[in-house]
Amino acid sequence: MRTTNIMPIKDRRGVSTIMGTLIFVGILFTSVIPMMLVMNQADTIYVKKVKEVEVKDDERVEEDLVVYIYPGGDTEIKVRVKNQGTVSVTIVRVWINNEYNSTSELIPTGTQKDFGPFNVTDLEEGDTVEVKVVTERGNVFYSISGNLYFYEGGWSTTSVGICVIIHNPKGGEYQVYLLNGTIWSDKIYESKDKEWEDVIASTPVSVYPNLDYMVDVKKRKGVNWKSLPGSPIPTPIEYPVNGPPFIMVWIDG
Repeated sequence: MRTTNIMPIKDRRGVSTIMGTLIFVGILFTSVIPMMLVMNQADTIYVKKVKEVEVKDDERVEEDLVVYIYPGGDTEIKVRVKNQGTVSVTIVRVWINNEYNSTSELIPTGTQKDFGPFNVTDLEEGDTVEVKVVTERGNVFYSISGNLYFYEGGWSTTSVGICVIIHNPKGGEYQVYLLNGTIWSDKIYESKDKEWEDVIASTPVSVYPNLDYMVDVKKRKGVNWKSLPGSPIPTPIEYPVNGPPFIMVWIDG
């Protein structure tokens, strides 16, 4: 009698399911997850760049420079820049009419820097010199003292004066006096009521020997007027020898 061994057919569906799962997990770890990590990193970089741009825009708005010019010689001029903003500023160009001079000078807040002297060529009688400076953040600031005029082989300006700026964060009433030592005084400004914005007072002055100008800023305290700390402030006019025609004075109210 002959016997035949019958081998059972194994179910390979379970093996196929396990292999499929392993392949899927392999694809997940080798492609999908790295792709998600890259996308997440890209989003982080994007958010960082947006934040950097916002910070730069804020700093650009905070820039506040005062620019004025004065003679540096027969055909030379100097440029003085004061930083009265809340951020440090780097000057990258100084424009003299249609020509610029490249530079890279950092001006911390509350300080000033002189540029030049710059030689202005091809001058003819009655020519004017217009000055502006450009910052690294792209702002442009023009000279507040106006233009210089080339006349009879030298420089002249339309006005010589003193400008007083009172930083007034808490409000107040102010008087501003122009003094010539102890010889005389002239009130150039008085508040009509309590003021809440910064106060600006300016006056033309004469350039004569022995005029020792000072500015006295007083604030109302009850019924009395008292000089602010640091006042009176010496404001010598050195124009046209070695200084600008317009002097800026800053004081905290």
